[in-house]
Amino acid sequence: MRRPDGVKHRSWDDPFWHALRLLLDQRRVTTLEEHEVLPWLRATPHAPSAGGLATWLESREPELIRDLARYTHTRWDLAKFAQAELMRSEEEAREDFASMSSRTVLTYGTQQAHHQSSKVLVQTVGVIAHQASLGRQVPDTDPQARAAHLANGHIWVSPRRLDGALPGLLNPVGMWEIKEYWGKTSGGSKMSDAIYELQLVGTELAIQEQISGVHIEHIAIMDGAAQWKARAADLRRAIDLLYCGLLDELIIGREVMTDWEPAVARMWAMVDARGR
Repeated sequence: MRRPDGVKHRSWDDPFWHALRLLLDQRRVTTLEEHEVLPWLRATPHAPSAGGLATWLESREPELIRDLARYTHTRWDLAKFAQAELMRSEEEAREDFASMSSRTVLTYGTQQAHHQSSKVLVQTVGVIAHQASLGRQVPDTDPQARAAHLANGHIWVSPRRLDGALPGLLNPVGMWEIKEYWGKTSGGSKMSDAIYELQLVGTELAIQEQISGVHIEHIAIMDGAAQWKARAADLRRAIDLLYCGLLDELIIGREVMTDWEPAVARMWAMVDARGR
């Protein structure tokens, strides 16, 4: 899914997102109605910041509270839809991969006593990227290396190693991060860490765009029904990153088979436009 046009007036550093973060943190609230927001904040014990948020909201236009309440439902509904309709089991992901490639599915280097989690999403992304590039060279579909962007005397280097960049790691027009988690366990803090990683890269990209004037697409590709279902709060936070603009696109589960090829085509169009 791409970032909806209707939320693009709220940039990643808009106070709206900071208010939302604090609002959702109180008593682990999931959704709120407009009339509940201020009473909820006022009733929260041992959280002076909640009272401060209530005071701040009272000084804003009433529409802000309305928008905050509505968005709590948006993120909830999107996460539920993703879990029910988009996320795949490892077996389903392997079947989709087998329908397009005869390659053997590799696994991550985990200890033998642990579930040997497959790299099926990484390989699916790589195969589709090559197919969508229509014969053009795609050197970095699983580089596990940092990207660098140079423009107007400024250099930016990605804060972590990436899962892919196009047309390459030097001056990419787009980059992607893959968050696949398989197995029968209920996930864990590694999935919260994955969201922080997305936020870190997205924030740095936003800052470098302000400095250089050049936009680089930032795409997250996620899958793993059992573990992301157990970490629904983290999945909702990924949706927040999309809506605030720290992600340009969030591809979840089955969407990799339908949405990733157009995403690659868009990035090649950006390459061509910048080349002219």
